Amino acid sequence: MVVSPWNCVVTDRRRLMRLFGGAAAAFVAEPALAQLYSQSTISQAAQDARREAGRFGRRADNLLRLTVADGAERNAVAVRRFRAEQVTFSREFALLFNTRVSEDDWLLVVPTRELDLVLAMQPLVIRLAPTADQVEAAVAKPLPQIEPLAGDTAEDVLLALVLATLGLERHVALFEQLRNDRALQPALHTAMLALKDRGYGLASFELERVMRAMTSPGNVAAVAENLGEPARRALYQALVVRFVPFLGWTFFDTLLLATIYYNGDTTAPILR
Repeated sequence: MVVSPWNCVVTDRRRLMRLFGGAAAAFVAEPALAQLYSQSTISQAAQDARREAGRFGRRADNLLRLTVADGAERNAVAVRRFRAEQVTFSREFALLFNTRVSEDDWLLVVPTRELDLVLAMQPLVIRLAPTADQVEAAVAKPLPQIEPLAGDTAEDVLLALVLATLGLERHVALFEQLRNDRALQPALHTAMLALKDRGYGLASFELERVMRAMTSPGNVAAVAENLGEPARRALYQALVVRFVPFLGWTFFDTLLLATIYYNGDTTAPILR
């Protein structure tokens, strides 16, 4: 029997209609007593969490914008603002994940661009959202402050600030390995050029590039090799407590900018 191309098209269209019809029905069906999701459904709690995460993302964007705008002449104001804003922001965002959405749904809230980072954390069984106690400990800490070493370049200073923000020590062998990394070294250089020119908007983009290179699998492995396995967990925990898995790097980059401003008295001669 000869099957015409038209019959094949009709058959395929019917299959698609049945597929999408079934998916649509799943979304409009009465909610089950337990919040469940499958390939064609997502729990209402997860949908709400995604919307709320988007609102927090916009708040983080605005905080970064204000921090950038104040960098040239009002960096002390920017530091004070960040210290104050991070408290309510972190408490409210953590509350969303600790009370309103199941941990089983958290992965559905992660933006696709951060999935590689999140999947790298999974073998270590790291909680993607901070607990209330972790948030309180983070916001109670002062911003990191460093003293540049003799012979430090501007890029070395920035790398030292990054390590301090991640809660990692400046180990000689690790520092040398990181500063010569093919992805991290040029990112540090372009970020420092922007900071020297007081181009803080451009610097914020370059700081994200720095952090993506810093958290690449190779560099995270270098941290573990030089500082021990607990340092790998500490690095990831520093990202979790700043909500990188759900926000991306916006809030963390704001922290870095505020830290750079805060260290201005000690680092200014190198950044000129």
